Amino acid sequence: MSLSGALSNALSGLSANARGTTVIASNIANALNETYGRRETSLSTNATQSSGGVIVAQVTRHADPIRAHQKRMALADASATSAQSRFHSDLEQLVGSVDTQGSVAEKLTRLETALLSAASDPSSETRLRNISFAAENFASGLRDASAGVDGLRARADANIASTVDQLNAGLSQLERLNAQIMSAKHLGQDAHGLMDRRDATLDSLAEIVPLHVVERDSGVIAVFTTQGRTLLDEKAATFNFDPTSTILPHMTADNGLLSTLRLDGKSVDIPGSGMMNGGSLEAHFNLRDVSAPLVQRRLDAIARDAVDRFGPGGPDTTLAPGDSGVFTDGGMPFSATAEVGLAGRITLNSMLSISTTDPWRWRDGINALGEGDAGQADLLLRLRSQMTAAQAPGSSILGSGPRSLVDHIQALSNDVAANRVRFSDSETAASAHLNDVRQASAADGVNTDQELQKLIELEKSYAANARVVQVVDDMLSELLRI
Repeated sequence: MSLSGALSNALSGLSANARGTTVIASNIANALNETYGRRETSLSTNATQSSGGVIVAQVTRHADPIRAHQKRMALADASATSAQSRFHSDLEQLVGSVDTQGSVAEKLTRLETALLSAASDPSSETRLRNISFAAENFASGLRDASAGVDGLRARADANIASTVDQLNAGLSQLERLNAQIMSAKHLGQDAHGLMDRRDATLDSLAEIVPLHVVERDSGVIAVFTTQGRTLLDEKAATFNFDPTSTILPHMTADNGLLSTLRLDGKSVDIPGSGMMNGGSLEAHFNLRDVSAPLVQRRLDAIARDAVDRFGPGGPDTTLAPGDSGVFTDGGMPFSATAEVGLAGRITLNSMLSISTTDPWRWRDGINALGEGDAGQADLLLRLRSQMTAAQAPGSSILGSGPRSLVDHIQALSNDVAANRVRFSDSETAASAHLNDVRQASAADGVNTDQELQKLIELEKSYAANARVVQVVDDMLSELLRI
Protein backbone atom coordinates (compact mmCIF):
# COMPACT_ATOMS: atom_id res chain seq x y z
CA MET A 1 0.00 0.00 0.00
CA SER A 2 1.31 3.43 -0.86
CA LEU A 3 1.86 6.12 1.76
CA SER A 4 -0.97 8.18 0.28
CA GLY A 5 -3.29 5.18 0.48
CA ALA A 6 -2.35 4.54 4.09
CA LEU A 7 -2.86 8.20 4.91
CA SER A 8 -6.26 8.18 3.17
CA ASN A 9 -7.33 5.12 5.14
CA ALA A 10 -6.26 6.68 8.43
CA LEU A 11 -8.03 9.95 7.68
CA SER A 12 -11.24 8.10 6.78
CA GLY A 13 -10.98 6.24 10.08
CA LEU A 14 -10.54 9.52 12.00
CA SER A 15 -13.58 10.98 10.23
CA ALA A 16 -15.66 7.91 11.14
CA ASN A 17 -14.41 8.12 14.73
CA ALA A 18 -15.47 11.76 14.95
CA ARG A 19 -18.96 10.94 13.67
CA GLY A 20 -19.27 7.98 16.03
CA THR A 21 -18.13 10.09 18.98
CA THR A 22 -20.75 12.72 18.14
CA VAL A 23 -23.49 10.09 18.03
CA ILE A 24 -22.40 8.57 21.37
CA ALA A 25 -22.23 12.01 22.97
CA SER A 26 -25.77 12.70 21.77
CA ASN A 27 -26.96 9.36 23.18
CA ILE A 28 -25.41 9.99 26.59
CA ALA A 29 -26.71 13.58 26.73
CA ASN A 30 -30.27 12.33 26.06
CA ALA A 31 -30.15 9.21 28.21
CA LEU A 32 -33.03 10.50 30.37
CA ASN A 33 -35.10 11.84 27.48
CA GLU A 34 -37.85 9.27 26.95
CA THR A 35 -38.80 10.57 23.49
CA TYR A 36 -35.21 10.33 22.23
CA GLY A 37 -34.45 7.48 19.84
CA ARG A 38 -31.06 5.89 20.47
CA ARG A 39 -28.68 6.33 17.54
CA GLU A 40 -26.17 3.82 16.24
CA THR A 41 -23.57 4.28 13.50
CA SER A 42 -22.93 1.63 10.84
CA LEU A 43 -19.61 1.57 8.97
CA SER A 44 -18.80 0.12 5.56
CA THR A 45 -15.85 -0.08 3.17
CA ASN A 46 -15.33 2.95 0.97
CA ALA A 47 -15.65 1.38 -2.46
CA THR A 48 -14.90 4.64 -4.24
CA GLN A 49 -11.29 4.66 -3.08
CA SER A 50 -8.78 2.19 -4.57
CA SER A 51 -6.96 2.10 -1.25
CA GLY A 52 -10.11 1.29 0.70
CA GLY A 53 -10.92 3.05 3.94
CA VAL A 54 -14.21 3.33 5.80
CA ILE A 55 -17.28 5.52 5.61
CA VAL A 56 -20.32 5.98 7.87
CA ALA A 57 -22.94 4.09 5.90
CA GLN A 58 -25.84 5.31 8.02
CA VAL A 59 -26.90 6.42 11.46
CA THR A 60 -29.83 4.30 12.62
CA ARG A 61 -32.46 5.64 15.03
CA HIS A 62 -33.87 2.83 17.17
CA ALA A 63 -37.57 3.11 18.06
CA ASP A 64 -40.02 0.38 19.03
CA PRO A 65 -43.48 1.24 17.64
CA ILE A 66 -45.19 -1.36 19.83
CA ARG A 67 -43.74 0.00 23.07
CA ALA A 68 -44.46 3.54 21.87
CA HIS A 69 -48.13 2.60 21.33
CA GLN A 70 -48.31 0.97 24.77
CA LYS A 71 -46.86 4.09 26.37
CA ARG A 72 -49.31 6.39 24.63
CA MET A 73 -52.26 4.26 25.72
CA ALA A 74 -50.92 4.36 29.28
CA LEU A 75 -50.51 8.15 29.04
CA ALA A 76 -54.15 8.52 27.97
CA ASP A 77 -55.37 6.30 30.81
CA ALA A 78 -53.26 8.11 33.41
CA SER A 79 -54.43 11.52 32.20
CA ALA A 80 -58.11 10.52 32.26
CA THR A 81 -58.00 8.94 35.71
CA SER A 82 -56.09 11.93 37.08
CA ALA A 83 -58.85 14.31 35.92
CA GLN A 84 -61.55 12.04 37.34
CA SER A 85 -59.74 11.59 40.65
CA ARG A 86 -59.33 15.33 41.10
CA PHE A 87 -63.01 15.93 40.35
CA HIS A 88 -64.27 13.35 42.84
CA SER A 89 -61.82 14.54 45.50
CA ASP A 90 -63.10 18.13 45.12
CA LEU A 91 -66.68 16.87 45.09
CA GLU A 92 -66.15 15.09 48.40
CA GLN A 93 -64.90 18.37 49.85
CA LEU A 94 -68.16 20.03 48.74
CA VAL A 95 -70.57 17.40 50.04
CA GLY A 96 -68.55 16.01 52.94
CA SER A 97 -69.66 13.32 55.36
CA VAL A 98 -71.54 13.22 58.65
CA ASP A 99 -68.37 13.75 60.67
CA THR A 100 -67.00 16.50 58.40
CA GLN A 101 -67.25 20.01 59.80
CA GLY A 102 -69.47 22.15 57.57
CA SER A 103 -70.84 19.30 55.45
CA VAL A 104 -74.48 19.14 54.41
CA ALA A 105 -75.01 16.08 56.61
CA GLU A 106 -73.42 17.80 59.61
CA LYS A 107 -75.63 20.87 59.12
CA LEU A 108 -78.72 18.66 59.00
CA THR A 109 -77.61 17.06 62.26
CA ARG A 110 -77.29 20.52 63.81
CA LEU A 111 -80.85 21.32 62.71
CA GLU A 112 -82.08 18.13 64.34
CA THR A 113 -80.20 18.98 67.52
CA ALA A 114 -81.64 22.52 67.55
CA LEU A 115 -85.18 21.18 67.22
CA LEU A 116 -84.68 18.75 70.11
CA SER A 117 -83.12 21.48 72.24
CA ALA A 118 -86.05 23.83 71.57
CA ALA A 119 -88.56 21.06 72.25
CA SER A 120 -87.05 20.60 75.71
CA ASP A 121 -87.75 24.29 76.47
CA PRO A 122 -90.16 25.71 73.85
CA SER A 123 -90.55 28.95 75.76
CA SER A 124 -86.89 29.88 75.15
CA GLU A 125 -86.65 32.47 72.38
CA THR A 126 -82.92 31.81 72.11
CA ARG A 127 -83.47 28.14 71.37
CA LEU A 128 -86.14 28.94 68.80
CA ARG A 129 -83.76 31.36 67.06
CA ASN A 130 -81.12 28.62 67.11
CA ILE A 131 -83.49 26.56 64.92
CA SER A 132 -83.60 29.45 62.43
CA PHE A 133 -79.83 29.63 62.42
CA ALA A 134 -79.44 25.87 61.92
CA ALA A 135 -82.15 25.72 59.22
CA GLU A 136 -80.57 28.59 57.28
CA ASN A 137 -77.20 26.88 57.56
CA PHE A 138 -78.68 23.69 56.14
CA ALA A 139 -80.22 25.58 53.22
CA SER A 140 -76.98 27.46 52.61
CA GLY A 141 -75.12 24.13 52.71
CA LEU A 142 -77.25 22.86 49.83
CA ARG A 143 -76.79 26.15 47.95
CA ASP A 144 -73.02 26.04 48.44
CA ALA A 145 -72.84 22.43 47.28
CA SER A 146 -74.93 23.27 44.20
CA ALA A 147 -72.74 26.29 43.40
CA GLY A 148 -69.66 24.11 43.90
CA VAL A 149 -70.95 21.56 41.39
CA ASP A 150 -71.60 24.39 38.93
CA GLY A 151 -68.02 25.50 39.49
CA LEU A 152 -66.70 22.00 38.80
CA ARG A 153 -68.68 21.88 35.56
CA ALA A 154 -67.32 25.29 34.56
CA ARG A 155 -63.79 24.10 35.32
CA ALA A 156 -64.34 21.00 33.18
CA ASP A 157 -65.67 23.22 30.37
CA ALA A 158 -62.57 25.44 30.59
CA ASN A 159 -60.36 22.35 30.60
CA ILE A 160 -62.10 21.13 27.44
CA ALA A 161 -61.38 24.46 25.74
CA SER A 162 -57.69 24.45 26.68
CA THR A 163 -57.38 20.77 25.75
CA VAL A 164 -58.91 21.40 22.32
CA ASP A 165 -56.45 24.25 21.77
CA GLN A 166 -53.57 21.93 22.70
CA LEU A 167 -54.93 19.24 20.38
CA ASN A 168 -55.17 21.63 17.43
CA ALA A 169 -51.70 23.05 18.09
CA GLY A 170 -50.20 19.57 18.41
CA LEU A 171 -51.79 18.28 15.20
CA SER A 172 -50.58 21.37 13.32
CA GLN A 173 -47.10 20.79 14.71
CA LEU A 174 -47.20 17.17 13.52
CA GLU A 175 -48.23 18.32 10.06
CA ARG A 176 -45.24 20.69 9.90
CA LEU A 177 -42.84 18.05 11.22
CA ASN A 178 -44.10 15.57 8.64
CA ALA A 179 -43.27 18.02 5.87
CA GLN A 180 -39.83 18.79 7.33
CA ILE A 181 -38.97 15.11 7.79
CA MET A 182 -39.99 14.24 4.22
CA SER A 183 -37.97 17.16 2.89
CA ALA A 184 -34.91 16.23 4.96
CA LYS A 185 -35.02 12.63 3.75
CA HIS A 186 -35.38 13.77 0.16
CA LEU A 187 -32.27 15.95 0.52
CA GLY A 188 -30.32 13.26 2.33
CA GLN A 189 -30.20 15.22 5.59
CA ASP A 190 -30.41 13.87 9.14
CA ALA A 191 -34.08 13.86 10.22
CA HIS A 192 -33.63 12.08 13.54
CA GLY A 193 -33.94 15.24 15.63
CA LEU A 194 -37.21 16.03 13.88
CA MET A 195 -38.43 12.51 14.65
CA ASP A 196 -37.62 13.03 18.34
CA ARG A 197 -39.69 16.21 18.34
CA ARG A 198 -42.49 14.38 16.56
CA ASP A 199 -42.52 11.61 19.18
CA ALA A 200 -42.61 14.20 21.98
CA THR A 201 -45.60 15.87 20.32
CA LEU A 202 -47.34 12.51 19.92
CA ASP A 203 -46.85 11.75 23.62
CA SER A 204 -48.37 15.09 24.63
CA LEU A 205 -51.37 14.49 22.35
CA ALA A 206 -51.76 10.94 23.67
CA GLU A 207 -52.70 12.40 27.07
CA ILE A 208 -55.66 14.08 25.39
CA VAL A 209 -56.87 11.17 23.26
CA PRO A 210 -55.39 7.68 22.67
CA LEU A 211 -53.54 7.55 19.35
CA HIS A 212 -52.86 4.96 16.68
CA VAL A 213 -49.88 5.96 14.53
CA VAL A 214 -49.15 4.61 11.05
CA GLU A 215 -45.78 5.40 9.41
CA ARG A 216 -45.71 5.72 5.64
CA ASP A 217 -42.81 4.70 3.37
CA SER A 218 -41.90 8.36 2.92
CA GLY A 219 -41.25 8.72 6.65
CA VAL A 220 -44.39 10.76 7.40
CA ILE A 221 -47.03 9.47 9.76
CA ALA A 222 -50.82 9.33 9.80
CA VAL A 223 -52.56 9.63 13.15
CA PHE A 224 -55.92 8.16 14.13
CA THR A 225 -57.78 7.65 17.35
CA THR A 226 -57.78 4.05 18.52
CA GLN A 227 -61.40 3.84 17.33
CA GLY A 228 -60.53 5.00 13.81
CA ARG A 229 -61.23 8.74 13.78
CA THR A 230 -58.69 10.43 11.46
CA LEU A 231 -56.69 13.17 13.14
CA LEU A 232 -53.84 13.58 10.67
CA ASP A 233 -53.39 12.19 7.18
CA GLU A 234 -51.38 14.68 5.14
CA LYS A 235 -53.57 17.45 6.58
CA ALA A 236 -54.35 17.94 10.27
CA ALA A 237 -57.96 17.84 11.44
CA THR A 238 -59.32 20.97 13.11
CA PHE A 239 -61.41 20.81 16.29
CA ASN A 240 -63.69 23.59 17.53
CA PHE A 241 -65.23 24.22 20.94
CA ASP A 242 -66.91 27.31 22.40
CA PRO A 243 -66.25 27.65 26.16
CA THR A 244 -68.93 28.83 28.58
CA SER A 245 -67.67 30.90 31.50
CA THR A 246 -70.69 30.42 33.79
CA ILE A 247 -72.64 27.16 33.92
CA LEU A 248 -76.00 26.76 35.66
CA PRO A 249 -77.78 23.49 36.53
CA HIS A 250 -80.26 23.68 33.63
CA MET A 251 -77.52 24.13 31.02
CA THR A 252 -76.68 21.03 28.99
CA ALA A 253 -75.26 20.15 25.59
CA ASP A 254 -78.59 18.51 24.70
CA ASN A 255 -80.55 21.75 25.03
CA GLY A 256 -77.86 23.67 23.15
CA LEU A 257 -76.76 25.83 26.08
CA LEU A 258 -73.34 24.16 26.27
CA SER A 259 -70.96 23.66 23.39
CA THR A 260 -70.23 20.30 21.85
CA LEU A 261 -67.01 19.25 20.17
CA ARG A 262 -66.85 19.84 16.43
CA LEU A 263 -64.41 18.22 14.02
CA ASP A 264 -63.95 20.06 10.73
CA GLY A 265 -67.31 21.72 11.36
CA LYS A 266 -69.22 18.52 12.19
CA SER A 267 -70.42 17.69 15.70
CA VAL A 268 -68.66 14.84 17.49
CA ASP A 269 -70.71 13.04 20.11
CA ILE A 270 -68.29 12.77 23.01
CA PRO A 271 -68.95 10.93 25.19
CA GLY A 272 -71.30 8.67 23.28
CA SER A 273 -70.03 7.91 19.81
CA GLY A 274 -67.06 5.90 21.03
CA MET A 275 -64.85 7.44 18.33
CA MET A 276 -62.68 9.35 20.79
CA ASN A 277 -62.84 7.25 23.93
CA GLY A 278 -60.09 7.60 26.52
CA GLY A 279 -57.78 10.44 27.46
CA SER A 280 -58.39 13.69 29.29
CA LEU A 281 -60.70 15.16 26.62
CA GLU A 282 -63.37 12.50 27.06
CA ALA A 283 -62.88 12.61 30.84
CA HIS A 284 -63.62 16.36 30.97
CA PHE A 285 -66.73 15.91 28.82
CA ASN A 286 -67.89 13.08 31.09
CA LEU A 287 -67.37 15.22 34.18
CA ARG A 288 -69.22 18.20 32.69
CA ASP A 289 -72.11 16.33 31.09
CA VAL A 290 -72.54 13.13 33.15
CA SER A 291 -70.89 12.95 36.57
CA ALA A 292 -71.50 16.51 37.79
CA PRO A 293 -75.12 16.74 36.52
CA LEU A 294 -75.88 13.44 38.26
CA VAL A 295 -74.73 14.89 41.59
CA GLN A 296 -76.64 18.09 40.85
CA ARG A 297 -79.86 16.15 40.25
CA ARG A 298 -79.42 14.33 43.56
CA LEU A 299 -78.85 17.61 45.38
CA ASP A 300 -81.98 19.07 43.76
CA ALA A 301 -83.95 15.97 44.71
CA ILE A 302 -82.75 16.21 48.33
CA ALA A 303 -83.70 19.90 48.39
CA ARG A 304 -87.15 19.00 47.05
CA ASP A 305 -87.52 16.30 49.68
CA ALA A 306 -86.71 18.86 52.39
CA VAL A 307 -89.20 21.36 50.94
CA ASP A 308 -91.94 18.71 50.63
CA ARG A 309 -91.43 17.31 54.13
CA PHE A 310 -91.81 20.67 55.83
CA GLY A 311 -94.41 22.13 53.48
CA PRO A 312 -98.18 21.84 53.22
CA GLY A 313 -99.43 18.42 54.30
CA GLY A 314 -96.50 18.05 56.67
CA PRO A 315 -96.14 18.63 60.41
CA ASP A 316 -97.32 22.25 60.27
CA THR A 317 -101.13 22.12 60.08
CA THR A 318 -101.40 25.90 59.65
CA LEU A 319 -100.16 25.57 56.06
CA ALA A 320 -102.69 25.38 53.23
CA PRO A 321 -101.98 23.93 49.77
CA GLY A 322 -99.84 26.40 47.81
CA ASP A 323 -98.32 28.00 50.93
CA SER A 324 -94.61 28.21 51.50
CA GLY A 325 -93.36 25.85 54.16
CA VAL A 326 -90.18 25.94 56.22
CA PHE A 327 -88.10 25.97 53.04
CA THR A 328 -88.96 27.89 49.89
CA ASP A 329 -87.85 28.12 46.26
CA GLY A 330 -86.08 31.46 46.41
CA GLY A 331 -88.78 32.87 48.68
CA MET A 332 -91.65 31.48 46.64
CA PRO A 333 -93.71 28.27 46.99
CA PHE A 334 -92.09 25.32 45.24
CA SER A 335 -93.54 23.92 42.02
CA ALA A 336 -92.83 20.30 41.10
CA THR A 337 -91.99 21.40 37.54
CA ALA A 338 -89.11 23.61 38.78
CA GLU A 339 -86.97 20.98 40.48
CA VAL A 340 -83.90 21.60 38.30
CA GLY A 341 -81.51 23.85 40.22
CA LEU A 342 -83.64 23.88 43.37
CA ALA A 343 -80.64 23.11 45.58
CA GLY A 344 -79.12 26.41 44.44
CA ARG A 345 -82.32 28.37 45.20
CA ILE A 346 -83.59 26.82 48.43
CA THR A 347 -84.02 29.35 51.25
CA LEU A 348 -85.54 29.49 54.70
CA ASN A 349 -89.05 30.98 54.88
CA SER A 350 -88.66 34.67 55.74
CA MET A 351 -91.23 34.28 58.52
CA LEU A 352 -88.79 31.91 60.25
CA SER A 353 -85.57 33.77 59.46
CA ILE A 354 -82.95 34.63 62.03
CA SER A 355 -84.06 38.27 62.01
CA THR A 356 -87.77 37.52 62.49
CA THR A 357 -89.58 39.10 65.40
CA ASP A 358 -91.82 36.05 65.71
CA PRO A 359 -89.58 33.06 66.52
CA TRP A 360 -92.62 31.51 68.22
CA ARG A 361 -93.88 30.46 64.74
CA TRP A 362 -91.48 27.50 65.01
CA ARG A 363 -93.55 26.40 67.97
CA ASP A 364 -97.05 27.43 66.88
CA GLY A 365 -96.98 27.26 63.07
CA ILE A 366 -95.90 29.51 60.22
CA ASN A 367 -99.39 30.84 59.53
CA ALA A 368 -100.61 30.83 63.14
CA LEU A 369 -102.81 33.84 63.87
CA GLY A 370 -101.07 34.52 67.15
CA GLU A 371 -98.70 33.21 69.76
CA GLY A 372 -99.97 30.17 71.62
CA ASP A 373 -98.97 28.30 74.76
CA ALA A 374 -95.25 28.89 75.38
CA GLY A 375 -94.89 25.37 76.72
CA GLN A 376 -96.27 23.64 73.64
CA ALA A 377 -93.59 21.47 71.95
CA ASP A 378 -95.71 19.20 69.73
CA LEU A 379 -94.85 20.93 66.41
CA LEU A 380 -91.16 21.03 67.25
CA LEU A 381 -91.15 17.30 67.93
CA ARG A 382 -93.12 16.60 64.73
CA LEU A 383 -90.64 18.67 62.73
CA ARG A 384 -87.78 16.70 64.19
CA SER A 385 -89.52 13.36 63.54
CA GLN A 386 -90.18 14.41 59.96
CA MET A 387 -86.41 14.44 59.32
CA THR A 388 -86.08 10.77 60.18
CA ALA A 389 -89.46 9.57 58.90
CA ALA A 390 -89.32 7.21 55.93
CA GLN A 391 -91.27 8.66 52.99
CA ALA A 392 -91.44 7.96 49.27
CA PRO A 393 -89.35 10.66 47.55
CA GLY A 394 -90.85 12.98 45.00
CA SER A 395 -87.86 12.50 42.66
CA SER A 396 -87.18 9.17 41.01
CA ILE A 397 -83.43 9.69 41.17
CA LEU A 398 -83.62 9.06 44.94
CA GLY A 399 -85.24 5.68 44.33
CA SER A 400 -88.79 4.50 44.82
CA GLY A 401 -88.61 3.11 48.34
CA PRO A 402 -89.46 5.21 51.39
CA ARG A 403 -86.42 6.71 53.10
CA SER A 404 -85.72 9.54 55.49
CA LEU A 405 -84.11 12.87 54.65
CA VAL A 406 -81.12 11.82 56.75
CA ASP A 407 -80.81 8.60 54.73
CA HIS A 408 -80.84 10.49 51.43
CA ILE A 409 -78.04 12.82 52.50
CA GLN A 410 -75.97 10.04 54.02
CA ALA A 411 -76.38 7.96 50.85
CA LEU A 412 -75.11 10.87 48.76
CA SER A 413 -72.15 11.40 51.09
CA ASN A 414 -71.30 7.69 51.06
CA ASP A 415 -71.50 7.47 47.27
CA VAL A 416 -69.30 10.54 46.83
CA ALA A 417 -66.73 9.15 49.25
CA ALA A 418 -66.79 5.73 47.57
CA ASN A 419 -66.26 7.30 44.14
CA ARG A 420 -63.36 9.34 45.45
CA VAL A 421 -61.68 6.19 46.77
CA ARG A 422 -62.41 4.25 43.58
CA PHE A 423 -60.99 6.86 41.24
CA SER A 424 -58.04 7.51 43.52
CA ASP A 425 -57.21 3.81 43.33
CA SER A 426 -57.65 3.92 39.55
CA GLU A 427 -55.29 6.87 39.33
CA THR A 428 -52.69 5.02 41.39
CA ALA A 429 -53.00 1.91 39.23
CA ALA A 430 -52.80 3.93 35.99
CA SER A 431 -49.76 5.81 37.25
CA ALA A 432 -48.04 2.55 38.23
CA HIS A 433 -48.81 1.04 34.82
CA LEU A 434 -47.40 4.11 33.08
CA ASN A 435 -44.20 3.86 35.13
CA ASP A 436 -43.88 0.18 34.19
CA VAL A 437 -44.30 0.97 30.50
CA ARG A 438 -41.77 3.78 30.73
CA GLN A 439 -39.26 1.50 32.41
CA ALA A 440 -39.78 -1.13 29.73
CA SER A 441 -39.21 1.51 27.05
CA ALA A 442 -36.11 2.75 28.86
CA ALA A 443 -34.65 -0.76 28.77
CA ASP A 444 -34.48 -0.46 24.98
CA GLY A 445 -33.16 3.07 25.18
CA VAL A 446 -29.74 4.49 25.89
CA ASN A 447 -27.48 2.37 28.11
CA THR A 448 -24.75 4.72 29.29
CA ASP A 449 -22.43 1.84 30.24
CA GLN A 450 -22.59 0.43 26.72
CA GLU A 451 -22.13 3.87 25.22
CA LEU A 452 -19.02 4.45 27.32
CA GLN A 453 -17.62 1.09 26.23
CA LYS A 454 -18.15 2.10 22.60
CA LEU A 455 -16.46 5.41 23.36
CA ILE A 456 -13.40 3.57 24.70
CA GLU A 457 -13.28 1.48 21.52
CA LEU A 458 -13.47 4.64 19.43
CA GLU A 459 -10.68 6.13 21.51
CA LYS A 460 -8.46 3.14 20.73
CA SER A 461 -9.38 3.31 17.04
CA TYR A 462 -8.65 7.03 17.03
CA ALA A 463 -5.23 6.42 18.61
CA ALA A 464 -4.43 3.73 16.00
CA ASN A 465 -5.43 5.95 13.09
CA ALA A 466 -3.57 8.89 14.56
CA ARG A 467 -0.48 6.66 14.91
CA VAL A 468 -0.72 5.76 11.21
CA VAL A 469 -0.87 9.43 10.31
CA GLN A 470 2.14 10.11 12.52
CA VAL A 471 4.14 7.24 10.96
CA VAL A 472 3.31 8.38 7.45
CA ASP A 473 4.33 11.90 8.37
CA ASP A 474 7.63 10.63 9.77
CA MET A 475 8.30 8.55 6.64
CA LEU A 476 7.55 11.47 4.33
CA SER A 477 9.80 13.72 6.37
CA GLU A 478 12.60 11.15 6.16
CA LEU A 479 12.17 10.84 2.39
CA LEU A 480 12.33 14.60 2.00
CA ARG A 481 15.63 14.71 3.90
CA ILE A 482 17.31 12.16 1.63
